[in-house]
Amino acid sequence: MIRPIVRRSIRLYSTATNSSSVEVPSDITSRPSLLSILPSKRTINRILFDNDARLPYKKMMPVLSTIYDNLDTPSEIKFPKYVKPSDLMTFKSVLGSIRVMTHSMNRNLVRLENELVEQAAELGDNDAITILAFETVRKKVKGQEVTKEDYQYANDLIKQLTDLKHPLVFKMGGDLAFEMNVHEKAKEYWLDFIKLQPDTIMASHVYCNLGMYYFSYGEHPDLKQAKLYFEKSIRFGEIDKYTIKAHYYLGQLYAEVDPRVSKYHWEVSASQGLKESFQSLGFLEMNIFENFEKALEWFKLGVEASNDVACLIGQFDVYFKMKKYQQGFDILDKLETLQEQFNKAKLRGDIPDDMKSVMELNKSLLETFFNTRTDDIKLLTSRLG
Repeated sequence: MIRPIVRRSIRLYSTATNSSSVEVPSDITSRPSLLSILPSKRTINRILFDNDARLPYKKMMPVLSTIYDNLDTPSEIKFPKYVKPSDLMTFKSVLGSIRVMTHSMNRNLVRLENELVEQAAELGDNDAITILAFETVRKKVKGQEVTKEDYQYANDLIKQLTDLKHPLVFKMGGDLAFEMNVHEKAKEYWLDFIKLQPDTIMASHVYCNLGMYYFSYGEHPDLKQAKLYFEKSIRFGEIDKYTIKAHYYLGQLYAEVDPRVSKYHWEVSASQGLKESFQSLGFLEMNIFENFEKALEWFKLGVEASNDVACLIGQFDVYFKMKKYQQGFDILDKLETLQEQFNKAKLRGDIPDDMKSVMELNKSLLETFFNTRTDDIKLLTSRLG
């Protein structure tokens, strides 16, 4: 075990994160009671069970309450003798599960979650130390202010953890390398991680990342390897954003060789709200299974969920195949209006870069649509224009 990190260094690693992403209350009087912002006891007990928690609800709550009540005075936090550092990290996982389950981020629970990591690191938990050390390195990489001393200390800790072959250091090393677009190095770190921890939920996340690497980021796509890792992600994971993504990409991999398997995977990802699945299922139902009514349902869901241009185009195609020309003409009118809006927006100079890429994609889709549906559009306009 690595020696505990001193309080000053731990506090430094997390403070900037908290202040930049969460509005920090000035004292306890501005915070609601802990029980008022947590789900029911029954729900928490289920999450504790899912996380293989060592301590039950009645022993967890006093610990969380102690930390929560002393978020502004962490030096006063004291734990019962039965608490282990790993328990604090389990409680952090519980709070993370609550965040995912409720699709919300309560600023007070975020502070509590961060403090759990701080306290666990001080008690010598290597996962917590890894998280805090990488947070410092990530800040430096992103150009945020970090002292030379703290940056060096974080790197020293990461080296110690690497020498100990602590699994999380390889997973987080891969994640950071991927963020920096050093994809080959990310793959190497992730492969090192799964050698150490091949069959956990965290391994499921890494398998999905490896699948993505072999699908899109390797020097040459290796679809066989991508398929292997996506399947492993599903096998060892639970329903979360990683396994949902794995289902989606498996749907793509099976689309030409076995459309029925492809349909199964896309239906799983669609059932969990992955928007990209709607258009994939719509075109599959329309072009392969020729189930136009079902295709229309998927396209409509895609439009309702995110104003998906591809799903609007899909609706036009379905209506035309069904000879429902009036409905098709109505969709055509919407597509023409969108194209006009995109052309006008292109002249503006105040559009964020992330929105520009989406607009360019949609503009390309519309250009392709109008170039490839000329005869269909002429027929509609001659009938209804």
